[in-house]
Amino acid sequence: MSHRAGRIVHDADSHIIESRGWLETYATDYVKENLLPGVFSLDLPILDPLIDKANQRLAGEDPDLTEELKSNLFGHKGKLNQWLAYGATDKKERSECLDIIGLSTQLVFPTLAASRFARHQDPQVVYGGCDALNRGMADFCADDARLLPVGYLSLKDPALALTSLQTALDLGISALWFGSDAIEGRAPSHVAYDPVWAKLQEAGVPVTLHIGSGQNMPKDYMNTGADRELAASASNLETTRPKDLPVVHHSIERWLTCMIYDGVLERFPQLKIGMVELGANWLPASLANLDMGVSLLGKFDEGLKKLSIKPSEYVQRQVRVAPLHTENTGWILRNVGKDILMFNTDYPHPEGGRDPFGDFERSLDAVQASDTELDHFYTRNFEDFLGLPASAAA
Repeated sequence: MSHRAGRIVHDADSHIIESRGWLETYATDYVKENLLPGVFSLDLPILDPLIDKANQRLAGEDPDLTEELKSNLFGHKGKLNQWLAYGATDKKERSECLDIIGLSTQLVFPTLAASRFARHQDPQVVYGGCDALNRGMADFCADDARLLPVGYLSLKDPALALTSLQTALDLGISALWFGSDAIEGRAPSHVAYDPVWAKLQEAGVPVTLHIGSGQNMPKDYMNTGADRELAASASNLETTRPKDLPVVHHSIERWLTCMIYDGVLERFPQLKIGMVELGANWLPASLANLDMGVSLLGKFDEGLKKLSIKPSEYVQRQVRVAPLHTENTGWILRNVGKDILMFNTDYPHPEGGRDPFGDFERSLDAVQASDTELDHFYTRNFEDFLGLPASAAA
């Protein structure tokens, strides 16, 4: 029997695909004039035919293509076709996607927009960009309470971050995406950020880390002294390199270590943390290493002596993780317990796979996951993460 039968299902990872000019629509003139191209420019000529085709479909000029996309939402092929996917850029279509898939709610992340301002040297552009992105995300989700917008917040300037955070909260942003690297020489757990964590905790809005949050394989490690042959493809716009995938979680583990060891999760016990599209294979070893660091070296650190519970227990209490559909989710579940993992589709990104429900079901069935464990995976852990009322069907 399908895991969806009789069960509330929430999606912890989906995206909008920003069209040309999307971010500019919500930005001030000064921010518009100073935006960066981002991880790749939307003005690339290779995108012209695809965006033209998507615009024609949205204008009602290709109803057959619309019906084809609706009949197989996860069947789109290739990195570029995410611009063409049903509900990728149109919020009314996205609401219909939830009906087709059978989702109760869906977290909606941006795709490219944050890379156009997050590392800018001008704080006015950084925080103007945050506000513009957050306005756009709130607008995309405004007409359907099931769509939960994920905003972005830089910690480049703690005071400006607090002002931008209040703007995001006023807009109704449901979760905020942060970078995981140290910024301006400050650890992620620096006390200057405590007012940010306090405001998020008070508002019941969680912190979210996502792929792209931090540095992957450092540039120096790509220098081998020899030419490396890469598969040539006119449509290859993938920004995650093969060497990145095995280490994508390293910056996340550093961030989490700081947040636990330096007492942030002790001081803010209701602050929830989400880790999305970063995999979860690393999680069992990380929990063991976090505990081992305290048990072996805690006597040398007065701060660690102030922790009231084991590091792994902070994770159980406050951290929720979305595994990749390609991972052995059943094995991860058996090693971390029922309270951490969350279902996700990554729609409409192709990395989410053509059968995310089937992939997760096969892995969980292989370990004979109980109804309670499945309820937590598809429903309860997401509701705990977002501070949503517990579903009666869960």
